[in-house]
Amino acid sequence: METDLFDFAYIPDWYGQLEELEGMVLPEPWQFKRPSIETKNQDTPILERYIHIIFRKQSIDYNSAEEKAEAARYFHIENECACFHTGLYTERYKAVYAFFDRNKRRDSMLDWYFRGFCDEVSPRLKYIEPLPERPHYHVAGRDTSFNPDWPIRVKVEHILGDEENMGRIPYRIRRAKNLPLLLETAVELARRKAVIEPGIVVPQGYQGRIQYLLPVYLTNMKKPDLAMTLSVMDGYYLGHTCLTLEMAYLNARVISRPMAPWLTELVK
Repeated sequence: METDLFDFAYIPDWYGQLEELEGMVLPEPWQFKRPSIETKNQDTPILERYIHIIFRKQSIDYNSAEEKAEAARYFHIENECACFHTGLYTERYKAVYAFFDRNKRRDSMLDWYFRGFCDEVSPRLKYIEPLPERPHYHVAGRDTSFNPDWPIRVKVEHILGDEENMGRIPYRIRRAKNLPLLLETAVELARRKAVIEPGIVVPQGYQGRIQYLLPVYLTNMKKPDLAMTLSVMDGYYLGHTCLTLEMAYLNARVISRPMAPWLTELVK
C-alpha cells in the first residue's frame, strides 16, 4: 500500500476533517505560539503532521508484515473498507480511527475515499474484528526508559559538518573556534541535569523505534537552544542529530503528548 496519506486516498475537506478530529479527541494544543515557519494550516498544524506520520508508520509496518494476521494489527484493509488506529482518544477514552471506503469518484484514480474519523463504537467499524492496534514503537537496548547514568557519545564532526544541523545552532556561536567543545560540554551538562530532573528527557519515534530528545543549553542554562536525538546503544547513547525545539515537539508528539516544560511552553 502507499505510505503517503494523500497517495492512498481521496480526502475531501481535509482541514474540515482535522477540525472535526480536534473536537473529538482529548483537548490539547495543536499549534505553536510563535511558529518559525508559516503553514497553510494555521489552526491544527501539529495535529495534521501527527496524522501524516502515524499513517506513514502504520502503512510501512503493514507492508513489512509477513503474514496477513500480523498486517491487520497495523492497518485493516479488506473488501470495501479500511481503517487504522490514530493513537488518539476521545474524552471517554475511546480509541479514534481513520476510516476509508472504496473510492467511486470517476475524477480520481485513487483506490480509497476518506470518510472521516470515528471512535471504536462507531457503526462504521461494527464489522471489523479485531480492530487495528494502537501505534507502538520498539525499544532497543536493556532499558525501557532513559537512563541518565549512561554516557552520551556525541558525533560532533557529523553534526557540525552537516549544513542542516549547523543551521539549527544559534547563529551567534556557529563560528566559535571552540564550538565542538562547547557542544560536547553542553550535552554533558544536560545529561547531569537529567540525573536531577529525569522528566526533561522525552521519547520520540523514529523509523519504528524509540529514541530520546535531550534539551541542549548552549547560550542560556534556563532555556534550551535545541534538542539532540539520542539513539539507544549497548550501555550508552549516541547523539547524532540536532533538532529545533519545534521539530522536537513534533517528533515527541508521535509517542505521546509532551509534558516537559521546555516543550509545552512552545504551544498554545
